[in-house]
Amino acid sequence: MDDGAASRSLTPRRWRILSFLALHGSATTMDVAVVVDIPRLTAHRDLGWLHDAGLVGRWRSGEDRSHTWWYRVTAQGRVTAQGAELLSRDLAASGRQVPLQLGQRHWGAAHYLLFLPLVEVSRQNPGRCELFQWLTRMDTSMWLRQHDLAYLRADGFGVWLEDGRCLRFLVRVDPGPVGVAVADHERQTYGLDALLAGYRHTDPVVPVGAVLIIAHDADRKEQLLAGLAHRPLRSPNTTTAKDMLHRHWPNDQVWRMPGDDEDRRRLIDLAP
Repeated sequence: MDDGAASRSLTPRRWRILSFLALHGSATTMDVAVVVDIPRLTAHRDLGWLHDAGLVGRWRSGEDRSHTWWYRVTAQGRVTAQGAELLSRDLAASGRQVPLQLGQRHWGAAHYLLFLPLVEVSRQNPGRCELFQWLTRMDTSMWLRQHDLAYLRADGFGVWLEDGRCLRFLVRVDPGPVGVAVADHERQTYGLDALLAGYRHTDPVVPVGAVLIIAHDADRKEQLLAGLAHRPLRSPNTTTAKDMLHRHWPNDQVWRMPGDDEDRRRLIDLAP
């Protein structure tokens, strides 16, 4: 299918799917269904159409026993219509800015731990909960630069609405000592200082209600909390661990403030 025919045949929903893949990277059918708020079968049909049109590519991991298809917008090397190029031309023609590295982005841990779960919570609680805004790591870096905070590192920025309240937050994900030769007695603390280095020296104060810090595991979470209680950040901050987010929705009572004992808070309760 040529570019013109593909563009004319794209429904608003398929444009949304194409845009989502271009901005966020590869995704499964279920990811697309959650974000676009459509049944899984509808997402499967639309992704199949986009694939046949040459606008998205797909592959399966040989190590995945579920044989799940992963989809990604096509960027180069295709004779047929290229998804990223088609989307870029459409944005430019309508006077909108073309995002950096459109079609070349990759998902980070924050997408799986916060973005998709909060989108699903929003869908399950319409009118009560909403992930009003989400910026990927790259767009978050640009947002921080606009606020003269280019030296900060963040894995995402979001605005969460719940029960008439609003929380603006940054998220920082602890990668842990994975892939690094670290002595056993150092594994709980390795890299934690670097994780928060910019936030310890920030001026002006970060313009968010909370910096969400997601520890690699429960032991590192306790080390983070102890370190933050001893040397507080200027910005309000809270911590949880990845295993908590695997077992609970991220807006539930999974967040702990430095200095608190065992009390956990809901996400919206972190709002100023």
